[in-house]
Amino acid sequence: MMRRFRIHLLQSVFLSAAILSGLAGCGGDLELGSSDGQAMSGDGDGDGDGDGDGDGDGDGDITEPGQLTAGEYRDLEHWTFWRSLFDGVDAAWSDMEDAWGIYTAGRYPVMVVANNVPVADAEVVLRGPADEVVWRARTDAHGEAELFANLFAEQFGGADTIIGHEDLQIEVSSGATTAVLEDPIPAGTDANVITLPTLTSPSDILDLMFVVDTTGSIGDELDYLQAELADVIGQVHAETDPDLLIRVSVNFYRDHGDDYVVRDFPFTDPNTAMAQLEAQTYGGGGDFPEALDLALSNGVFDHEWSASATSRLLFLVADAPPHIEEAVPTLHEAVVGAAQRGIRIIPVAASGVDKSTEFLMRMADVATGGTYIFLTDHSGIGNSHIEPTIGDYQVEPLNELLIRVIKQSLQ
Repeated sequence: MMRRFRIHLLQSVFLSAAILSGLAGCGGDLELGSSDGQAMSGDGDGDGDGDGDGDGDGDGDITEPGQLTAGEYRDLEHWTFWRSLFDGVDAAWSDMEDAWGIYTAGRYPVMVVANNVPVADAEVVLRGPADEVVWRARTDAHGEAELFANLFAEQFGGADTIIGHEDLQIEVSSGATTAVLEDPIPAGTDANVITLPTLTSPSDILDLMFVVDTTGSIGDELDYLQAELADVIGQVHAETDPDLLIRVSVNFYRDHGDDYVVRDFPFTDPNTAMAQLEAQTYGGGGDFPEALDLALSNGVFDHEWSASATSRLLFLVADAPPHIEEAVPTLHEAVVGAAQRGIRIIPVAASGVDKSTEFLMRMADVATGGTYIFLTDHSGIGNSHIEPTIGDYQVEPLNELLIRVIKQSLQ
């Protein structure tokens, strides 16, 4: 059964105004039941099936934001732990790289500065022995970018080939200035710091995209997700610098054979995006995999992302993997395209996510300089959520966590 998301935009706007002054320090400790906002240990001991049918009761109740709980873990800041997952220590993870054809060992972190100030939105290129482009990315507001050699094992002879860093170089350009670093240092030590002679600032723009699974399997918590996202858009609009241009795109996906596979909306102003968000319904699906790969590809390639921007974020809200047999090439292309455009992929993992989907989501955020966000059971809403295979994390209200991540991407 289809049902309309119960979103009240005016209430979100009024709520934003009422608590504006109290959210300056988003992401503080949270008291929720027995957790008391304390650090949680994640050891990954379960899996999900995400096979709900999406029936709703249509009772018209108002869904208030601030109810869902979530955690965040950034593998780029815990690199030794991330790489240890593929060394056979955890059986659930040892074959993940081969299954999805993604290998993150060849990471080269970069920091670009000028006059001791981070350079945002600089183009960063990793070149190989024959001066070919190996990986292309753009720096974030902190001047940081992630480069990868042999991410898909399609270069230099396959996944087992070791590429000597002495055969690589990093080229950086911003405005009319360029710089080249020979023999870069692979991940595991400090970032490769590259200094430009002059500082060029990007346009004061935030591109904010939400790609949301609207199949029946996510129906146990999608009403709440919808309310949280509307609240996040409203609060970011209200609280950021008025000179910042905020462009928002909301996009939705289901699966082959449903009413639609991808329903996308172009970048627009926050109020229009919230209205588009409110107008959606959920349904369809049926089997576990969904058209995640096509939705991610659409989000990256079929929208007019800003040519110059302070931050470009793509939040991928999902509870199931794509159809792996046909999705791998599309996913690889989407990740490459996102990195080239400076789009940070930030997954939001819902209740149906299993370990394979968790790896895929975390790989996408690692390769594009994002972070991993996941819903938790502390809210008591929806079906159970697996514990991600991570270290300690803090439990936060989802809307506050998202606002914090967005604000950090601008600072």
